[in-house]
Amino acid sequence: MNAAWEAVSRVADEPAWYWVYDKLGFWPSTYAHAWPGFREPVPSRTWDLSPGDLDRSSAEFRLGPYAVDEPQVAAIALAAFREACGPDDWMWALHWQHQSYRVRPHLMTEGARWPVPVFPRADYHLFLAADFSFGTLGHPWERTLCVFGEKLVPAFERLGEGVLTNVLRRDGKPSALAR
Repeated sequence: MNAAWEAVSRVADEPAWYWVYDKLGFWPSTYAHAWPGFREPVPSRTWDLSPGDLDRSSAEFRLGPYAVDEPQVAAIALAAFREACGPDDWMWALHWQHQSYRVRPHLMTEGARWPVPVFPRADYHLFLAADFSFGTLGHPWERTLCVFGEKLVPAFERLGEGVLTNVLRRDGKPSALAR
């Protein structure tokens, strides 16, 4: 591990998980009828990471390819987190039912392995500001990345231009531009 990542106990991460369940109404599910499985804050953008040409409720959809590359999304997220965080700030890095961390974006090195990836491959991954004012929630089954907060949304929109191309929802409402 490096200085950017600090493992935290289940007791230490309880305030973050309470916030996720209470304020976001987090309800994990593999079933399409229950998605997105949380209340998307305002402002927020939810990007579709799938190619968009499969029935979202099918097993093929949940197991199929992605339209974006994980390293590209990680690079966008790191740059956006650095913009939104001060040099000494930390964020929660929550991995549903697994080890949680405090991460300091300004201490992360480009291309390094993330113990909790922002890309939601096979599990829910959440990154939250220490004060919960912004963050991301990656949904593995819907294959989306929700970005929220006044500091983080504009950074992701600008930095993700040309990579994150399909906004599925804006502020929790279906986007007219979604495929």
